[in-house]
Amino acid sequence: MQGPKILIADDMDYLVDYIITHLNTMWQGANYLRARNGYEVFTVSVKEKPDLILLDWEMPEFSGMDALVSLKSNEVTKDIPVIMISGFTKSGHVKKALEAGAIDYVRKPIEPEELLARVKTALTLAHTLRELKFQTARLEEEKFKLDRLLKGLLPEEILTTMKNSGDIAPKRFRNVTVIMADLVDFTVKSQKMSPKRLLDELQTIFTAFDQISEKHKCTRIKTIGDAYMAVTGMWNETSNHALTAAKMAERMRQYIIEHNKTHNIDWEIRIGLNSGDIIAGIISENNLSFDIFGDTVNTASRMQSYSNPMQINISQSTYDLIKGYYHVIRRVSRKVKGKGALNMYYLHRPIHVRTDKARSNIESRIKK
Repeated sequence: MQGPKILIADDMDYLVDYIITHLNTMWQGANYLRARNGYEVFTVSVKEKPDLILLDWEMPEFSGMDALVSLKSNEVTKDIPVIMISGFTKSGHVKKALEAGAIDYVRKPIEPEELLARVKTALTLAHTLRELKFQTARLEEEKFKLDRLLKGLLPEEILTTMKNSGDIAPKRFRNVTVIMADLVDFTVKSQKMSPKRLLDELQTIFTAFDQISEKHKCTRIKTIGDAYMAVTGMWNETSNHALTAAKMAERMRQYIIEHNKTHNIDWEIRIGLNSGDIIAGIISENNLSFDIFGDTVNTASRMQSYSNPMQINISQSTYDLIKGYYHVIRRVSRKVKGKGALNMYYLHRPIHVRTDKARSNIESRIKK
């Protein structure tokens, strides 16, 4: 081991010279710092961050013990190893020093071989602790990255269940609203962009959709190319899941309008809403993709595909839940393969309820 930075804190010059002389037999080129009282110990340690401090207990003005307490209570210096040196030989003093944070204790008069052995051990231990702290920090950083990655793949509630039990069983969710959104003419427009510009656009838009989803306490399920799927009412089962979905869809559409203005682009979006029951789960042990299934999902997809650009197309089931809150435009029923003719409605604008009594009447109608 060569070149450690060692702070020697003692007000007696001859003792400092004595310590340096013996330490020089172990290292060539070690860097020695000097402090004559507790104040200097603290200020030099903060500035220089030595590898080790040899600290005399009995120093004028501000004792070595006071300095030790200050060092261990400061974020910058708390991890610097300290060997206390003292003429106090009773075990009580040793105990007090170690409890205050000293890594070792050397009694005066100093025995050269003991000093060298304790200094070498302290530096080795300090190096090991630094490496351990560094590796721990790297593991924490990797864990943070992994958590962010998993959060992008799985709902937070699923992650919590996985951490607690490790088993994710399929589950039926009743009374939810599925939101399906898709960028119009994505393939055509993407051919006119560089790959980087295209990915930047998708990342920006979907990140904004995630934020909107989180604000409305909605569960983002997945993105498929330029399509975005989310569900309201899964984990926080409420009677107003359809209303929440409508508000979220409106905000998504408004975001696209705002995004086009600031990014000089002309994206358009189709959004479909449908309410009902779904089944959710992880479909493969080797694939952490969380997905939802059922007729409710299929119908939401049809609502989206039969929507015109920049419209929010809702099914009959969703309309029945929000008709007291929104004006809608009834559309001509469309024949859908395997389902026959389906009623569809465009979300138009919210109904502005002026009195609490009127709102109460609307809510009563919804519950019937």
